[in-house]
Amino acid sequence: MCVAATRHPAPFAVWLSQDSGRPGAAGVTKVMRTIPARRRALTKVSWSGSAHRLGLPSMLRLNPLLLPAALALAGCASQAPGPSASAGDPASPARAGAPGSSGSRSGSAPLANPGTAAPVGTPKSGVARVAAPSEVRTRNAVFKLAGYDELPGWQQDDLRAGWVAFRNSCEVLQKRAEWGEICSASRGVPAGDSAAQRSFFESRFALLRILNTDASREGEITGYFEPLLEGQRQRSVGFEVPVLGVPRDLYTLDWSRVPKAQRRGVIAVRPDANNQLVLLQSSQAGSYAMDLRRFELDDRDRRLRVRLVGNPGNARAEPYYTRAELEALRLPQDIGAPVIAWVNDPLALYAMQVQGSGRIRLPDGSILRVQYAEQNGHPFKPLRVASRPSSVVTRGAAPGAEQPQEFVLEDEPGAGADEAAPVLTRGKAVPAAGSKPARAPAASDSLVDQLLGGAKAPASPAAKPPSRVTQGRLVADPSYVFFKTVTDRPASEGPQGALGVPLTAGRSVAVDPRVTPLGYPVFLSAPAPSGSAIQVQRLVFAQDTGGAIRGAVRADYFWGFGSEAGQNARSTKHRGQMWVLLPTAEAKRLSSSRIVTRGGAAGGEAAEPTGCLVADGEFCAEVD
Repeated sequence: MCVAATRHPAPFAVWLSQDSGRPGAAGVTKVMRTIPARRRALTKVSWSGSAHRLGLPSMLRLNPLLLPAALALAGCASQAPGPSASAGDPASPARAGAPGSSGSRSGSAPLANPGTAAPVGTPKSGVARVAAPSEVRTRNAVFKLAGYDELPGWQQDDLRAGWVAFRNSCEVLQKRAEWGEICSASRGVPAGDSAAQRSFFESRFALLRILNTDASREGEITGYFEPLLEGQRQRSVGFEVPVLGVPRDLYTLDWSRVPKAQRRGVIAVRPDANNQLVLLQSSQAGSYAMDLRRFELDDRDRRLRVRLVGNPGNARAEPYYTRAELEALRLPQDIGAPVIAWVNDPLALYAMQVQGSGRIRLPDGSILRVQYAEQNGHPFKPLRVASRPSSVVTRGAAPGAEQPQEFVLEDEPGAGADEAAPVLTRGKAVPAAGSKPARAPAASDSLVDQLLGGAKAPASPAAKPPSRVTQGRLVADPSYVFFKTVTDRPASEGPQGALGVPLTAGRSVAVDPRVTPLGYPVFLSAPAPSGSAIQVQRLVFAQDTGGAIRGAVRADYFWGFGSEAGQNARSTKHRGQMWVLLPTAEAKRLSSSRIVTRGGAAGGEAAEPTGCLVADGEFCAEVD
């Protein structure tokens, strides 16, 4: 048996590591002998699985007479036996083709973990020891200091597969003071050395568990992907649905710059050359009246989308068109929007709008990549959608190439929806274990992971409703996404996320940036629910956001491109836990801030909770 000190939010703790079972009386006696007799009465023994802590009060930790004993205890932490199979070993089961992964086909690392739960990691003597608060509370979440030994599967995670994603985050974060040294030092860490990467994270980042505002630990984990559509550059019979770029008549206003006293009244604005609206002190020639009571002020997206209407004397800034209003116009000319491509199915375009990016296969077999550029400013209320394999092979496509899929609304003939299955979309909550989801009207249900894959095949082929019928029903969702083209990007690289870097399949997630700072490492633990072979226990990186990804313990897991990714995304309806890794310098700064509720520097009065854990000014900013 070895006794070792470990980093833990408790004032003092030791680990008892032995081959099996709890230590008997002799083992406990041996541990107790390392503690001065006058303090033994203050020692409390607690058990946790196969690892056992002896927690002492803070005065024991602070007693200088006990420092040699504490150092002696810390010295054997590195002697704790590791897992029987190394995560970095190519023969390890943790790297075999996991159910639901694409690793066996492409030779790359699996995108999910094996179906068996990984054990909790062993204590590490190299873990960062920083002045960090034991608890931080914001308006949107609670954060508690944690130890790497608490992470299920931390020691088994092959971090090599995520190192590229981390370096991508550094491209953006390295400009910040807390990240400069970290990103610089990461260049010297071998890309193929998982153990070195693990030590790197443990020594430079403090670990905070993310909790919901009610202090509960679990939240919704869903999945998303990059779909494939069929289209062409020019409009023709059968290809009459435009993929639109950002309209020239769409203007934006950052409402956080409007004085608080004016946010529920009428203000005067004028447009600039970049389609931004500038706030004026009063109405003047060329200005527009804007009634902010007609807009929803969202602290996560501070930009209002606006169109300018009227004549001098009655010029107004109105909310931009809803989907229904857009479909009633002559597109694209009435809004001056560029057309990126024409596709053959309004529902396929809708699927791509929900996912936020996609690829369009052209008649010659070439691929056009598009991604989110802007949105019309209205709430996201997606319809229930199902998909089925296409019976038509695109001309010019290579043998065995990914084929576009066909889409149908779930309650149309031939959709083959499973009435018993909880059908969910990107950004919507997953029911808690054991709960039965209610069937809401199709017009307000949110179900994106059903967009590709997962619907039962119909008993017999059914004709697809005319596109005008489907398009008429889509107007129930008022939101509308505009795209931009992506060039000079390798086919193996994912779409660009909100952080501005390419997404990495199996290592990038979309989060609520008010809770989880964009770019930061996040450990995600989402065991496979009943009936699923997919579990996720790994280090991921917060590199994207989603229109309805809201809440503390909330993540949307990026699966990659194509129909297989779509099937995996549909199967990702998990309850999970999350931890965020914070640079030690940032954790130290938090320790002395007024948002700390426990374990911070003494002497200051607690302030009202802020909105952001990290207010970066771009993805999360404090708004008065």
